[in-house]
Amino acid sequence: MTATPPLPPGHRPPAQPGGHRPAEYVHYEVPRRYDTSSRPAGAITRARWAEAQIQRPQDAPAESAWATQTRRIQNVAEQRTPMPLGTVLGWILSGVLALLLVVVLGFFFLMYVLGGYGAGAWVVQFLLALASLLVIAGLIALADRWDPQPVPLLLSAVLWGAAVAAAMSYVINTMVSILAYSATGSEDSANFVGAVISAPLTEETTKGLGLVVLFFLARRYFNGPLDGLLYGALIGGGFAFTENILYYGQFWEGGAAATAFGVLIRGVIGIFGHAVYTSLTGVVMGLVVRRFGTVAGALVFLVATWPGIALHALWNFSSIMVAGSLGGLALILGLEIVMSALWLVLIAVLVLDEARLTRVRLGDYANAGWLTHDEVSMLATWRGRREGKAWARTIGMQSEMKKMIRDAAELASVRQRLLADGAHPRTSAVERLLLDRLMAHRRVLMGALR
Repeated sequence: MTATPPLPPGHRPPAQPGGHRPAEYVHYEVPRRYDTSSRPAGAITRARWAEAQIQRPQDAPAESAWATQTRRIQNVAEQRTPMPLGTVLGWILSGVLALLLVVVLGFFFLMYVLGGYGAGAWVVQFLLALASLLVIAGLIALADRWDPQPVPLLLSAVLWGAAVAAAMSYVINTMVSILAYSATGSEDSANFVGAVISAPLTEETTKGLGLVVLFFLARRYFNGPLDGLLYGALIGGGFAFTENILYYGQFWEGGAAATAFGVLIRGVIGIFGHAVYTSLTGVVMGLVVRRFGTVAGALVFLVATWPGIALHALWNFSSIMVAGSLGGLALILGLEIVMSALWLVLIAVLVLDEARLTRVRLGDYANAGWLTHDEVSMLATWRGRREGKAWARTIGMQSEMKKMIRDAAELASVRQRLLADGAHPRTSAVERLLLDRLMAHRRVLMGALR
């Protein structure tokens, strides 16, 4: 089934670069790398595909894709775009979570000082834990370059892990360990239950709940596996930050050598542990929401935590069983390095897949006449983006080009959501707004060129 309805009467084909116009209209054929001419496979049904058909622009460009637009488009360019509700709620949530983190860290600080340790030592442990968090945040910032997520949502993810998930897990794990000791009278049994059973289940569930909160808070920005990985990794990184402060305090009792060993194990070799576990939950949710829609994406949380729980339990079990010997320690640290390397490969694969999907979905708009395929290449490939920004820099409009690239990436995500969820009026309104802004960016760029 074609995604392109017939051309409206009097429509003239867009000119190609250089001003060339074919004598007769020839519909743009989509290159194979983003072929959208046939009904998509998978869960997107024929009816759902029909619902999400793209309307052709009412006011087609007179001369080219970069020609003068209508007065309505000019007004759009001059208007301030309101901040999306999800972004506003993200700022509110991040503020609340920041206050909660102060309370949580203050509680642990008092425990540490009342336990006979100096405040200066706690500050050192805080900075050591913060260093690992900054490494994770920097990596996620690099992975988020293709279609950047709103800052307040990313900040909320970190704070949820550091405050809510860490506090809930601390309370639940402590209670379970006490109950296990009361039932068995064995400290080893209590440690085993707490580390291998309670910790993976409790921590991955409380961290995963943060993904559910972000999912419902700002569904607009949770559209695929890469989005889920980014939010999950930051939640895990925030959780590890608070947990590392507590663990470094235990290592501190053994002196400088023991502290250095603890930082090496938790802050260097195992730096991505919690980020990996929770990001897998986000990847599963993102894969499901991309193909099956919002309802399925929320419900899959019930099983999405299982991969992270399994890896977490395996790591804790290995630490208990074989870490007593030097060879066992080397083995589990080697496995941690392999797991981290595979996770980094997964990030690269998902970034490439996100770029591929952007080309596919923008190809739909090219077929409908909103874009030329040269513009799709410019907006949806790394090379095209570099060349587009370099060209815009020559006319002093690099900022405008960046806005156009960002809006195009978001438009592609909205298009995918329309295909998965159906033509919901609110989502369709966002699509129309982004199309208007895309046309407005064209006008501004070409106005500067002239």
